[in-house]
This record gives sequence, C-alpha cells and structure tokens, in this order.
Amino acid sequence: MTYTALVLVAAALAVVLDLAILRTRILLTRRYAVFLAVMLLFFLVVNGILTGLPVVMYAPQAITGFRVITIPIEDFAYLFALVTPTIALYEYLSPRRASGAAQHEEHR
Repeated sequence: MTYTALVLVAAALAVVLDLAILRTRILLTRRYAVFLAVMLLFFLVVNGILTGLPVVMYAPQAITGFRVITIPIEDFAYLFALVTPTIALYEYLSPRRASGAAQHEEHR
C-alpha cells in the first residue's frame, strides 16, 4: 500500500472515529478549526524544513507528486490523521464532558 493510500485511509478513519464512534463531533467546531489552523502554521515550517533540506525523502512511486512548496500533499492528510483522533479521544475521555453528560441527563 502506498503512503497516499495509507494516509487517506487513516484520515477517513479519523473522521469516522470522531463523528460515528466517539461522537465528539470536534470536526464540526470552530475551536477545532482554529486549532488546526495553528497546527498548520507550525506544520508548514517544520515539514517544509524537513522536506526542503531534505531530511525526509519520499519514494516517487509512493506519493502523488503534488507538493505545497516542498511538502507532499499527503503529509497534510497525515497531520489530520494524527491530531484528529488524539483530540477526539481527549474530548471523549475528558472529565468535563462526562460531568456535562451527567448534568444533561439530570435535566431530562
């Protein structure tokens, strides 16, 4: 399986995990959009350096070849696939969420 296929599957699983399994729905929040924008800024700097020097190189047959400056487009899906499940799990396991759910049940 190519890097492209792997990151697309991982990104799709991240969406399913958030929206269907954990049901935290962080993908639909403004807070997540702001977080992702901040992550992208740092990602562009760090990944740009790593792929520009080149410290990290990709086999041409494993990626599409589309790049943003020196960064393979697949790396953006990789970032999404890494951070989304982490934040979704944090939100799901958050004591604040659990106490909010308990309070919601009390008001019914």
